[in-house]
Amino acid sequence: MSILFPITPNPAARYLPYAQASVTQREQLLTFVRQRLRYHFPTLSPATWLRALFEFQPTLVLTGLDTVTLEEGELRQLVQHVASSPDLPLLDPPIYGLPTLEIAQRWLRGQELLAAARAEIGTKHLSPRLNTLLIYLGQPYPLAEQVIQAWRWDLPSSPPLPAGLPGE
Repeated sequence: MSILFPITPNPAARYLPYAQASVTQREQLLTFVRQRLRYHFPTLSPATWLRALFEFQPTLVLTGLDTVTLEEGELRQLVQHVASSPDLPLLDPPIYGLPTLEIAQRWLRGQELLAAARAEIGTKHLSPRLNTLLIYLGQPYPLAEQVIQAWRWDLPSSPPLPAGLPGE
């Protein structure tokens, strides 16, 4: 989320639950989030934003008479909340960022390590819990596979291939 620049904490800030905010403070918050997240959600209407804020019930950060913001962590959570809005069009094909790719690659690397470990330890002297764990860890994870397959790996700008894959 490169658009979300860190907000410097202000020791003089006051915190106010959304439910206790005045209409003016809620309007200021709406202006803040629409301005701050305009590149993330350029097509969302003010009504959709108001509904999302009402559902999310954030804690407002008041730093002056007319300055209403959110803390960075809560702003990131709001992005996740709004991203699941039914008012957003589904992207086809889905777009996965680098953090999502990293998680998928870690799962794939775990699968490789699991296969190597199973070959080393065999199946004779496994406790039932260890065997159950190995079975669980070896289950397919379709979302991770989908993320890996969504990337082109033959471009100069492509991220590095996960360790152990052919062509690495």
